[in-house]
Amino acid sequence: MELNRNADTLTADPRFSFELFRKEHVSTGKVKGCALAALILSAALPALALDGNVNIHDPSTIMECDGKYYTYGTSGTALVSDDGWTWRTGTRASRTGAAPDVIKLGDKYFQYISHGTMIWSKSLDPESPDYGWQDGGSDLFGMESEDDFMNPIDPGLLLDPNNGKVWLVYGSYFGYLRIVELDPKTGLRVDDKYFDVAVNCEAATIIYKDGYYYLLATHGSCCNGANSSYNIRVGRSEKISGPYIDNMGIDMMEGGGKLMCGSRTRLIGPGHFGLIDEGDGVQKFSLHWEADLDRNGNFGTLDILPLLWKDGWPVAGEH
Repeated sequence: MELNRNADTLTADPRFSFELFRKEHVSTGKVKGCALAALILSAALPALALDGNVNIHDPSTIMECDGKYYTYGTSGTALVSDDGWTWRTGTRASRTGAAPDVIKLGDKYFQYISHGTMIWSKSLDPESPDYGWQDGGSDLFGMESEDDFMNPIDPGLLLDPNNGKVWLVYGSYFGYLRIVELDPKTGLRVDDKYFDVAVNCEAATIIYKDGYYYLLATHGSCCNGANSSYNIRVGRSEKISGPYIDNMGIDMMEGGGKLMCGSRTRLIGPGHFGLIDEGDGVQKFSLHWEADLDRNGNFGTLDILPLLWKDGWPVAGEH
């Protein structure tokens, strides 16, 4: 899955020297006037992450289908890209809601939506004869009893590389984060067992690496533009059921969570981690920023960052 910007794009380089540039180019007459100003400006400014229409809140994990890339967000927002770099408005799914996630199992794409709804299609491309969202069921995950401390939103999915099992994690600040098992053939819940694994976070997903399950969840407040405090936290466990412990030894059921990605100078409130594994050790992740101040502070902006690893923990890279 190649999601790279063109190699000839100018980006900021700490080795850039205006004096050296002047000697090598201006003094030789290679660059003059406005061209010089443009090159200096290009070298000094950071590259933007993505292009096109990237307005989305709570993006699902990016899926590749027939050479195109797809993501779905809250309230039915859908985006599609031919190259993973420039995005445009896509086709809404047949059922919509808050914070969906998508996973491919066999020849089907399963989309799970907050409050336990599931739909599936054999293609994500509306022009394909295999396209067409089918209802897969409702109330597949949610509250286990009337007084259950649970808000059944923000599903996240993992196909376990160890045993082929499928796990769904869901929940928000108003309750626990909870994990249940799904049938990889039908996408339905296997049984009534569940594991509560975290508090004080939402918009979670799970990834696996080198003997550990990593629970990545969003902490802080959302939905208030530049005043949002979203950030992505992580804990890890040798078992899918937990406990998920952070780098300080604190259980995420007790409010733990190592900071994995926080706000940056003009990018505010990262949330909704989605793994992009390109193979050969190359990993990236999708997310949204609550506010991108270089894009007029839009409410939810899609981005893709490198996923790095240090001392057994995931780290957010730079553009």
